[in-house]
Amino acid sequence: MPFADTSLRDEYAAAVERVAGRVLDALRGAAGPAAPDRPGGSTPDGPPTGPPAEPPLLEGSLPRAELAAVRVLGPDVFAPRLLHGLAPDRPTVLAAALALKAFPAPADGAAGDPSASAAAASWRDRATLDLLALGGHVASASRPAPRPGPPLAPVPEPDRLGWPRWSVAMARLSPLALPELGGPVHDLARRHSLALARGATRSMMRRDLRTAARIARWLAWTVASGAPEHLEVAPVLDRVRAAGDGSARIALEVAIAEGLLALRPNGAAA
Repeated sequence: MPFADTSLRDEYAAAVERVAGRVLDALRGAAGPAAPDRPGGSTPDGPPTGPPAEPPLLEGSLPRAELAAVRVLGPDVFAPRLLHGLAPDRPTVLAAALALKAFPAPADGAAGDPSASAAAASWRDRATLDLLALGGHVASASRPAPRPGPPLAPVPEPDRLGWPRWSVAMARLSPLALPELGGPVHDLARRHSLALARGATRSMMRRDLRTAARIARWLAWTVASGAPEHLEVAPVLDRVRAAGDGSARIALEVAIAEGLLALRPNGAAA
């Protein structure tokens, strides 16, 4: 039924924007909880003034659309705490675990082209599982154990895909560009920051600001990791903010990239 499918798709898209906005607010408010409120809950105005609240997020306590949104955002829901050097908070950990259980990864995974969206989703799921572990998630009757995703498809070097295609593949993996995460994708980004800079420049010239923001986030991560800044990231982010689509998701990408730039080692060029 196409009308029903369209309505559901719109509902989920709106939920993603709402949750992305909540994460963005938490990031701007000095690391408050990013998990959505339960139905009937309220969000206080302004930055948090005390420890994050810890509602008992049991199965069924979040609407399905909100769980889907947490599932889509993946590691990004942990960004407010990670960028402030804090461990994931309990409400966000439980919400992410519930989202993975409600929307498990396909058992057969993604094969073939490592730049495919399904393969990127597998990498994002693995990062989410790593952050759940960092947040101390322990499976129990009320705390579901997310099913591990399929084997991860390796992301090749840029000389195999060509730097334009490779940079787009890395853009799909931008949720991995966070503190406390590492692995082969991060090693690639660190080794090939020049290819990322070329990819960001190409995306800006093509007016693909969404891709530019995501690649710029990787560039910000490499700068925070001590790599040379082959392209000034701040002007790219300023342009995305001024001419982007105005969505909360892109605003969140920009805010996370700016948070990463703030973590650059002492003495690095500003």
